[in-house]
Amino acid sequence: MSLLSRCVQAVAGVASALVAACSAQPTMQIENGRLAPPAGQGYVVLALSVQSLSSDRAQLQVELVGADSKHSLRADISRDVISGPDAETRGRLWVLPLAAGSYMVSEAWGEWAVNASNGRGGQPHFKIERRFQIAAGEVLYLGEIKAQLNFAPALTYSDQTQRDFYQLKQWGVQDTSLVTTRLLH
Repeated sequence: MSLLSRCVQAVAGVASALVAACSAQPTMQIENGRLAPPAGQGYVVLALSVQSLSSDRAQLQVELVGADSKHSLRADISRDVISGPDAETRGRLWVLPLAAGSYMVSEAWGEWAVNASNGRGGQPHFKIERRFQIAAGEVLYLGEIKAQLNFAPALTYSDQTQRDFYQLKQWGVQDTSLVTTRLLH
């Protein structure tokens, strides 16, 4: 085997390990194949995905605020992957424990740059202001926030239940029948 072939194999192995590590299972409690939120809390399941002219320098940050808490959720195009039954999506599936109560997905920031154009890119800001409630013991799927990060930045919202529940199953959540869906639309 040539030196070049060995180098290519080594790089492919490292890349594969990095992708696997970045799509690693978040900390969550599973009982009898179902998500089991900690006492007094519920789980919010939310996908963030990123498409960009840049294949390595684009990220999305979404702010989620409650009465007594604020959470910053991120997805990075170069590190995060959501595995679906047929394809992978650049992004991250969040399973976030929240105290029972009212919350708002308030806003998002994107950032992207293209190396081939001397780092040209942008940092768009998006107002979201979508409210939701979560009860203790509830597992709530909010869908996907997809960011187009390019010269015409945009956010879209969609139901990616098939892909996202597939990813949950890869993490050991075999029963999603009790997950409530209330999309952010």
